[in-house]
Amino acid sequence: MSERTRVLGKNRIEALTDGIYAIALTLAVLTIDVDELPPVGADGRFIDSLAVTFPQILHYAIAFFVLISFWMAHHRQVNYITHVDKVFIWLNVLTLFFVALVPFTTDLVGTYAEYPLAVTFYAGNLCMIGLLTTASWIYIAGKGRLVSENVSREAYMSGIARGMMIPFISIIIIAYANLVSASNSTYLFLLIPVVMYLISVLMKRIYSPDKKTD
Repeated sequence: MSERTRVLGKNRIEALTDGIYAIALTLAVLTIDVDELPPVGADGRFIDSLAVTFPQILHYAIAFFVLISFWMAHHRQVNYITHVDKVFIWLNVLTLFFVALVPFTTDLVGTYAEYPLAVTFYAGNLCMIGLLTTASWIYIAGKGRLVSENVSREAYMSGIARGMMIPFISIIIIAYANLVSASNSTYLFLLIPVVMYLISVLMKRIYSPDKKTD
C-alpha cells in the first residue's frame, strides 16, 4: 500500500472541514444571550435594553465573516491539490481545533470586552486560524508539493498576503488592548475590508502585465 493510499482523501478533509465550520458558525450566534437583557425602563424604551447586546452582536458578526473568509480560503486551496499528505492533514486538524474554539472566545469577549485577556483570547484565536491557513497554503503551493498545476506567482503571493491579513490586524488589536485600552479595541477588525482592498490593489500593481516600452 502506497503512502498516498494510507492517508485520508481530500474529499474526507473537505467534509470534516465543512462540518466543523458549519457547527462553529451556528454555535457562535448562541453567544448573543438575550436572557441577560436588563428590564425595560419605565419609559418603555426596549431599544435601550437591547443595546446591551451590541458588543455580543458585533463580535459574532466579526467572527462569522472572518470564519467564512477562512472557509473560502480552505476551499481555494483544496481546489488546487490532487491529494493530501500527513503534514497537510495535521495542519488542517490544528486549524479546525482553533475554529471550534471560536464560539467560546466570541462569548468571552462579548461578555468581557473591557478586559485585555478576553480580547487577547478572541483576537489570538482568529490569529492562529489565519497563521495555520497561510502555513497550509505555503506548504502545498510553495514547492508544488500537492498541487495539480503550477500556481502563478501572483496567486501564491496573494494567498499569503490575504492569509496574513487577519493575524496582522489581530496582533495590532492584542497590543492595543494590553497597552492602551481593551474597550472597543476589537473595532479595529472593521479595517479588514480596507486592508483587503489595499492588498488587491497592491497585487495588481506588482503583477500587472509589463507596459510597452518605446
